[in-house]
Amino acid sequence: MEVKYALERLFSSLKHVINFSLTFITNQMKKTLLFCAVLFYCTNLLLSQKNEFEIRNQDITEFPLIKGNLWVKNPSGIEISSVNFSENDVPLDVTFKDYTLPDSLSKNKSVLFLVLNSPRLVELNWYKNVIKESIKKGAIFKGDKIEILSFSCKKNDQLLFPNSIQFTDNADQLFKDLDAIKTKDRSGICGDRSHIYLAINEALELYEKQNLNMPSAIFLLADDCALNPNFVFESPGLRSRRLNIPIYGISYFKTKTYFDIEDLCKKTYGLYYSNKNNDIKESSEQLVNFLKDICQRHSGVLYPFAYTSTFDKDGESHLVKIKTKEGESGFMLLTPTKNIIEWIASNLILSLLFFIIVTGLVIYLFQIIKKNNLKKIELENNQKKQMSAMERQQSDADLKMMQQESELNRIREEEKQKSEKELQFENEKIQKKSDDEQLRKMLERGNLPWFEYSFGQERGQYQIESPRFKVGRDGSNNWAINHPTVSRNHFLLSFKDYVYIIKDVGSSNGLEVNGVKINEIQLKHGDHIQVGDISLTFHI
Repeated sequence: MEVKYALERLFSSLKHVINFSLTFITNQMKKTLLFCAVLFYCTNLLLSQKNEFEIRNQDITEFPLIKGNLWVKNPSGIEISSVNFSENDVPLDVTFKDYTLPDSLSKNKSVLFLVLNSPRLVELNWYKNVIKESIKKGAIFKGDKIEILSFSCKKNDQLLFPNSIQFTDNADQLFKDLDAIKTKDRSGICGDRSHIYLAINEALELYEKQNLNMPSAIFLLADDCALNPNFVFESPGLRSRRLNIPIYGISYFKTKTYFDIEDLCKKTYGLYYSNKNNDIKESSEQLVNFLKDICQRHSGVLYPFAYTSTFDKDGESHLVKIKTKEGESGFMLLTPTKNIIEWIASNLILSLLFFIIVTGLVIYLFQIIKKNNLKKIELENNQKKQMSAMERQQSDADLKMMQQESELNRIREEEKQKSEKELQFENEKIQKKSDDEQLRKMLERGNLPWFEYSFGQERGQYQIESPRFKVGRDGSNNWAINHPTVSRNHFLLSFKDYVYIIKDVGSSNGLEVNGVKINEIQLKHGDHIQVGDISLTFHI
């Protein structure tokens, strides 16, 4: 009965607290409507500049001191002195540090090479060779998404060839795509110099459909003789900034240039390069540097900042405006709520009354619970003693069982190893006897068979001294041929009862006998064998 009475008193006190809370919540609803309006404004503000800069790593642990990082998309940074923060239109004294680079960078990138299919083969081959040399120098990594499209002027209403994207990280496939450009449709010299911008715009449209979540860029390999047309809707520069896909340019230098492409690269945070001597080596090295820096440049830069907030600890979100030369943006600052000490200080009477009621109930309940706990503790101690004795007995039994099992496993393993060694020894004796017998048969003709080989200007012979003769690039083979077209384990030549059998053992470039690709076949004197770029003739 005493416990029941105490609980009724506790529920009565809680009822008063709940009524107070409901009144508090009603007042908060009015603030919520105001917050929604502010949030709507802030959202529009943030969306307008979301691709250019934003606030990251916001830290309010030392409120009212606010810390964080101002992320800027421009990899070259901005003039930080022109950045202003304000709360409720009150300017803030913000301290900025020198910019840093983000810690986490993407391991892979996506690149679309856009190549001008020039009717001047010297110029076209220059574009292709610059890309090829950059790939050979290791600019493409496994997991990258690379595509090569060409363009000239529209033909049959098509500007890009192909007009879809098929990404790959395979260098051989990219070389094939480059070589194929010369066979694609080309409509001669294009009089409309806006075709380069039209091609960039179409490439950005294709890119947008891919929905890639990785650093991406378009690399334009074309001369700089281009004029920017008046686009009805979104221009390439605006679309590039919106999609966060910068334009990089590698131009074939000509005496007449308009330099519009270089300006487009700068506006989209890309880079531009042109060599007056049209040196392929220098241009490809510059392209390699561009490709290796994509992920770093894509990550932007961070400016650590700190300032003292003017807002109160009300646990609500407040808009902080940011103004720069590029425009206006902002972020939502969620202020912390008051801690228990601060709340008690502002509600002293209510807190004191609640504390007295709860303390009395807690003390009373504690006395009752303490008596019950003493009885439970005594019972649990007795049970623990019994359980501990049983566990010790079981542990001793388990330990003994484990020791016995371990000894049995050791004996079994020793017996197994001994049996395997004996079997291996017997098999080796049988195999050696068989090999000796077959080698004797090979020598019945008075000599061992041999291979006559040739590669380029090199000629020679190699004697076959085993009835199981392995050939490959690996040093464990009977004949190790150190040549890139020869696989590590290329083929096996076996002899049994005067019959020679040659077998491909999984080579990359395959095995040909007398001009026919085979997997396994009987060899005869004078047969011609092709192993990669190595030519062999079999002699008995």
